[in-house]
Amino acid sequence: MIANIYSRIFSRGFFSKINNRILLLALRARGYNNFRNNSESGESFFIEKILSPTNPRLCIDIGANVGDYTVELLSKTNASIVSFEPLPTAFQKLTEATKNAQERVTLENKGVGKAADVLTIHYNPNALAHASFSEEVKKVSYVSNDEQVDVPVVTLDAYCEENNITEIDFVKIDTEGFESEVFEGAKHTFAVIKPKFIQIEFNWHQLFRNISLNFFAEKLPDYDVYQLIPNGWIKRDAKDPLTNIYHFSNFIFVRKT
Repeated sequence: MIANIYSRIFSRGFFSKINNRILLLALRARGYNNFRNNSESGESFFIEKILSPTNPRLCIDIGANVGDYTVELLSKTNASIVSFEPLPTAFQKLTEATKNAQERVTLENKGVGKAADVLTIHYNPNALAHASFSEEVKKVSYVSNDEQVDVPVVTLDAYCEENNITEIDFVKIDTEGFESEVFEGAKHTFAVIKPKFIQIEFNWHQLFRNISLNFFAEKLPDYDVYQLIPNGWIKRDAKDPLTNIYHFSNFIFVRKT
């Protein structure tokens, strides 16, 4: 009854801007669009309160960019880190950011995808974090990746096999819309090695690639899914439409015991 009255009154055009603002605020409370720093996004909470107490030995950062996440992993855990960053300009900054931790970090100037290849990455020198292998990402209004460079790409499965990696505690995947290709090349890793935690950034990018959060969940049947919120996380149902909203968010897949 109350909902019916509310919708009749507030669906009028006069309230459109107010409704949008209320909706966006509600989304932020659910874990969407909290992108200003790792504390606001919930990533610092996850590393410090969830990951670190498990005493991780090996973490893999796919899409390390200039190294912010890698540096936080180095500072808040004792794990060894493998960081993949294909864009040469970002990789230089990543190298500089981790120069004092060379004994714990392995830097790979490569992308990660569904097959070994050389692919074109599109980027903006003034917004390196938006770089992507995906052409569709250019449809995102705030992305202006007008420059490009060819870079090598490997699969996570092949990398783990070549480096005798049989145990992984954590994999972070932030590839600006290229996450499905990373999954395609990590089938063995996720099905057999089964990292304890897998983090995926989910955003507007996936809308233009016709990919939902549930798409990833179905590929990880032995995992529960949690959404990061500022200073916390909440268990979600990947089939719930409210978990498949195309705004910036980070989801953690937690291996079932």
